[in-house]
Amino acid sequence: MTTVTSNDIQELKDLLSAMRQENREQMISLREETREQMTSLREETRKQMDTLKEDNRQQLETLREENNKQFINLHKEITEVKIITAKIEGTIQSQAVLTQKIPDLIEKVGELKNWKQIAIVAITAFTSATITWFIRGGNLKP
Repeated sequence: MTTVTSNDIQELKDLLSAMRQENREQMISLREETREQMTSLREETRKQMDTLKEDNRQQLETLREENNKQFINLHKEITEVKIITAKIEGTIQSQAVLTQKIPDLIEKVGELKNWKQIAIVAITAFTSATITWFIRGGNLKP
């Protein structure tokens, strides 16, 4: 059997102490590397997030502009429809008076006793229609 001397024990202690110190240094080194990697990852992530935010802002701005243009176009179309509707209503109201007179005219035509009166009424109607047509500018639009 071999005997263990105090020198051997001291050497083992020194070796263990050296290994501990080496392990500590390696752990410190690994911690520093990990911190550096985490810092660089954070920076890359921040840059990517900033880029994504800017892209999203630009897309939102583009969508806002398109929506505003569509809203303006719809507003114009609605305004045009309102104007056309007002014109149509005006035409209907102006023709309503004429429609109300039709029964009276039919009754008067029924009262005519001879063809002379019918001819005079027809000529008068044709003449007034022709004059009205010239006054309105010679077109057939209502």
